[in-house]
Amino acid sequence: MYKQGLNMPDVFLMYKSKHDMAPEYLSSSFVPVTEVHSYNTPGVSRRDLFVTGDPRTAHKRTLGYLGAIDWNSLPVETWQAPSLGKFKSKCVQVLLQSLF
Repeated sequence: MYKQGLNMPDVFLMYKSKHDMAPEYLSSSFVPVTEVHSYNTPGVSRRDLFVTGDPRTAHKRTLGYLGAIDWNSLPVETWQAPSLGKFKSKCVQVLLQSLF
């Protein structure tokens, strides 16, 4: 599930945007899959973020695309961390687990 190319600063910014700690223009860029469709998919049940754009274009290098991909690659328990500090610790644990 986890990929080694996780961009930690992007994921931290994603956490901040999901928890109203980032500017509104960033927070409004990320849409939950449940707001796009209601089909019973794994992304809906996990409450993933909708990945916008076409991965074959320059859009795949934006925070809206890469941030959502990285966020969705994390375990749900990591997203649900009660604070940014605990979220960072959980991200480091996920990173270390992926190395071994």
